[in-house]
Amino acid sequence: MHASVAVFCLAAVLATGPSEQTIHTDYGTAWKEAQERQLPLLIVLNPGPDSTGSRVEAEMLTRSQHRRDLLANYVVAVIDTSTEKGERVWRQFGSSPLPRVSVIEKKLKLQIHRASAPLVAEDWNLLLEKYRAGLYVAAPAAPVRIAGPVRWGTPVAGPVVFQSAANCFT
Repeated sequence: MHASVAVFCLAAVLATGPSEQTIHTDYGTAWKEAQERQLPLLIVLNPGPDSTGSRVEAEMLTRSQHRRDLLANYVVAVIDTSTEKGERVWRQFGSSPLPRVSVIEKKLKLQIHRASAPLVAEDWNLLLEKYRAGLYVAAPAAPVRIAGPVRWGTPVAGPVVFQSAANCFT
């Protein structure tokens, strides 16, 4: 008896599937949700409907199940820049060419991706995979190049290099 009830409950839960991704049209609302849920913020700045330029449609973002699963790791905002609020947001992002795609890391302090080029389906999948953790990873520092052998106490061409004995406690 109990087993049949458990199977029925499990079937009901599985039948409902994952909840649909909310796509915000207001930047402030999306920002607050990203802050509360500690998720990265995916922002799409679109030209107005009367524009001749290309747009990123919300339907295109959620077309495949794989992409919907990836979008679950983000708070998504699709902003129409032809509105007064949308134009203000667009100016905050530097008035770059539209459509503009930006990912803000989950602490909401840095843009970890920004692009104005049109994206095809595979580009979207790669972008969503790459930034889904919402972490900023700094590029590794460039190695220091020294032009030749170095002897202790001799000057080196280029930036100042401090030379000392191997014992750092002296």
